[in-house]
Amino acid sequence: MNEKILFVCTGNTCRSPMAMAIYNAITNSENADSAGIAASFPLPAADNAKEAVKKYGGKLDGHFSRQIDLEDVENYSKIVTMTASHKAMLKSAVNSDKIITLAEFAGETGDVADPYGGDLSLYEMTAEMIYNYIIKALSQDDLVADKDAYEIAEIEKECFSDAWSENAIKMQIEKRQITAYKENGKLLGYCIFITAADEGEILRIAVKPDSRKKGIGGKLLDGAVKIMASRGANEIFLEVRESNKNAIRLYEKYGFVKTGIRKKYYENKEDAVLYNLKVEK
Repeated sequence: MNEKILFVCTGNTCRSPMAMAIYNAITNSENADSAGIAASFPLPAADNAKEAVKKYGGKLDGHFSRQIDLEDVENYSKIVTMTASHKAMLKSAVNSDKIITLAEFAGETGDVADPYGGDLSLYEMTAEMIYNYIIKALSQDDLVADKDAYEIAEIEKECFSDAWSENAIKMQIEKRQITAYKENGKLLGYCIFITAADEGEILRIAVKPDSRKKGIGGKLLDGAVKIMASRGANEIFLEVRESNKNAIRLYEKYGFVKTGIRKKYYENKEDAVLYNLKVEK
């Protein structure tokens, strides 16, 4: 996702910088910024805010608050507020469909609790709420719909000798267990996964042959791992053909560790190499 997003709250020392830091950590980008409706002069992020986002890989050292400017509506793809009242205040100044709440961004309703003045545990609760909203928003953007099942089934046929049927793919879509990579509306790759209790498993990663070597596989893997982690997975497993050296390099680069071999596992008697990943939260 390459959208530039501005997160907005009142004074911009707690909620919106936390959302900015968490979003940038999840997406491994610097596409998000934050601003305040009433940030009259620069202030550093609250110490508890800095501490709370660390769990999600976020960093707020060196962050200072700033006042939102009407030009921001032009410069950002989305203006994401922490509450409905923030949204209403902004819309009273400039009526733009870009202005939405964080809950709306995730397809839900509600406000993000303000931890200002509270202890670290309150900030951690707010950070968790923000994280869950952002994960759901990003998942909605990447998860596929029924209409994509045929296209995925066609890629399956291109990439696998044991291709999944369109109906089997639709079952995974219904369970929200497929994430996809699209460019200009065209589906170029996908990842099928499952989560159960505190474990996850990568079942498939495929990229159209003419779209490979562009980093799409890594993005699909990263997105799927983050979704599984958000659903409670502490460890993720996968198996891969011993001859699939490109996939093995991808998994090992990401941090998966080889744990064993299943002899003659595939239909052509090829061995399967087993990998797992401990999820850091």
